[in-house]
Amino acid sequence: MKLILVFLIFLFLNANKLDSHELWLEAEEYLIKKNNKLIVNIKVGENLSGEKYPYLSHETEKLFIENNFQIKNVEQINGDYPAIQQSLHSKGGVQYLYYQSNKETIKYTDFKTFLKFIEDYNLSYNYKDKIIPKEIYQRFSKIIFKYDGNKFYPSRNNLDFEIINLNDPYKYDESKIKIILDGKLFAKKSFIVFFKNSNGFKKKYYKTNIKGIAKIDTKKGGLYLISAVDLKTLNLIDRLKYNANFFSRWASLTFKKH
Repeated sequence: MKLILVFLIFLFLNANKLDSHELWLEAEEYLIKKNNKLIVNIKVGENLSGEKYPYLSHETEKLFIENNFQIKNVEQINGDYPAIQQSLHSKGGVQYLYYQSNKETIKYTDFKTFLKFIEDYNLSYNYKDKIIPKEIYQRFSKIIFKYDGNKFYPSRNNLDFEIINLNDPYKYDESKIKIILDGKLFAKKSFIVFFKNSNGFKKKYYKTNIKGIAKIDTKKGGLYLISAVDLKTLNLIDRLKYNANFFSRWASLTFKKH
């Protein structure tokens, strides 16, 4: 019965999935008390408004937690909803949950939707090409949470595309981040910070410096989603292989201040 329900949810959500690129992890709690579980939803949508997805193994390439530089794979049951329900038995302090999706292919419903995405993230594109594109995309998402303690350390670079906090966002009013793509600095690139609390929603644009670093205003209490995108035009061989024009990769990082 559970699998049938999950299948119906999956079909409904995927009907609206194609034009909603952003995926992020959203925890029920970010400051977790000892013996409580980490409960996290996989969400897809726009502007921090989206649908919750069940855990689906065929869409998941990697799922793990980093704690004190130790990596622990997270095993979930196919169809779990909320998607991630994990007991924590480790030393207290800051920890990181990572989710990496498998590659998927979409075709935009119209050219205007594609251009909106390009312009929003200030990506390079040949505007003379008016063909509605097909695209491979992949998501690299993580959250910062605390479990039974306050000790902070910056995570290692564990994904091909990753946003790394260099200081404790729960402690300081300015969050310092570094973005890395394929082991190289994501230098002088635009990215977006989405913010939401009981008073409303805000969206702010930032740009990394030559070292791939940026400072973000995090004075207010609420949910923060940092989102960066890389778009690559596929070469002829990959176009034939994937039957697509572009490959987009999406890095996201979420945390919530009280």
